[in-house]
Amino acid sequence: MCSTADLDLRLIPQCEPLWKQFRHMGRVHENYLSALTFGQVKFDTLGGSYDGKASKLDLNDYFERLEKCHCDIFANIRSDQVVSWFGDDVRPIIHLSRLLAHETLHHGQLILYWRALGYSFPKSWANWGEH
Repeated sequence: MCSTADLDLRLIPQCEPLWKQFRHMGRVHENYLSALTFGQVKFDTLGGSYDGKASKLDLNDYFERLEKCHCDIFANIRSDQVVSWFGDDVRPIIHLSRLLAHETLHHGQLILYWRALGYSFPKSWANWGEH
């Protein structure tokens, strides 16, 4: 469905191309996962592990690696674990709720790209007015 040419789409000159939106979402996950591992939030745009370009295959591989990281890290969360959010210690469930809110922002951005490309949305989105 989404072509390599689609991944190069910029909505406006000030926006990054679509593929970089996906890369950024992956980096966001890496930052949140790192916080679960090390106990402290540190948002870093330079430390991401994605080294590909506008490639569906590379992006898909990246997200599959991230999914494995999620599973591995979630399997080892302790009941007494906290994550420091700039001095405010929160439980992993709050930390992950913040990830969900952050992810929702990026899903909204992706919707704009998807609409600009003229693609339809999954049928499962009909409940939210997207078809």
